[in-house]
Amino acid sequence: MDAIILQAIEKLRCGFLDVFFSIFTALGEEAVIAGIIAVIYICFDKRLGERALITVLTASCVTTGVKGAARRLRPYEAGVVSKVDVDNAFVSTADLDADMSFPSGHATATSGFFTTVSMEKKKPVVIVLCSVFTLLVVLSRMYLGVHYPTDVLAGLAVGIGTAFFWHFIYKDLYNARLYVYLGVALLAMIFLAFDKTATESMYQICALTLATAAGLILEENFIRFENTDKWWKRGVRLILMALVAAIPYLLLGLLPENILWFVFLRYFLTVFITITGVPFLIRIFHL
Repeated sequence: MDAIILQAIEKLRCGFLDVFFSIFTALGEEAVIAGIIAVIYICFDKRLGERALITVLTASCVTTGVKGAARRLRPYEAGVVSKVDVDNAFVSTADLDADMSFPSGHATATSGFFTTVSMEKKKPVVIVLCSVFTLLVVLSRMYLGVHYPTDVLAGLAVGIGTAFFWHFIYKDLYNARLYVYLGVALLAMIFLAFDKTATESMYQICALTLATAAGLILEENFIRFENTDKWWKRGVRLILMALVAAIPYLLLGLLPENILWFVFLRYFLTVFITITGVPFLIRIFHL
């Protein structure tokens, strides 16, 4: 059935749809979703940003670990369909890991994020828009020939399931939520103990999850920055976030990339410094 669906979609390919679905694949990139969440957290809605961040990173830990364990060949590698070649500054199908098809990371991150937004806002128009956007992202992955339907369904299940898990945590265990998240981050580190799942992506996602857990706990207990409705302050916060994140990321980029624990250190310190340093500067300078 996977092959039949993909081959039917392949027959619909044309220049316009190549561009159309490439755009939605780019907008569904995990790095893009992470950037959107960071902007929401620092500049607009601290609670929504925190919840979305926790949801997406938790879901991504599961998906990244399963990817390493399953090692499913992508459809174009298995000869099921051809791949739509896209390679630009925003998205590329040229350098994908050939055996990391199941589950879809795009489906996981997108569904986790938009399900969280839908549950937080509870407005029909928001729910519809979030659903449509998620659907277009998962369709784009099948259209480009980089995921099977079961890959995106599994990603949707992980993303939506994780969003509901955190919904109940925020509802019933709000005061303990960050310590539950810290427990998730520590459990995810188990994936690094096995050769098959100790991929570079797993090192990165473990670093991000542990750094955000530690940073959020520190922020809540000692910093406690607040939302602002002033646009000039939001602009300054955005610039601050970009600068604070860029400095350690670029400096730590000098470390050897072939040693995965250096990769872990780079991502951990960059995120930890950003998620604590920016709120601290916001409080100090009343931004």
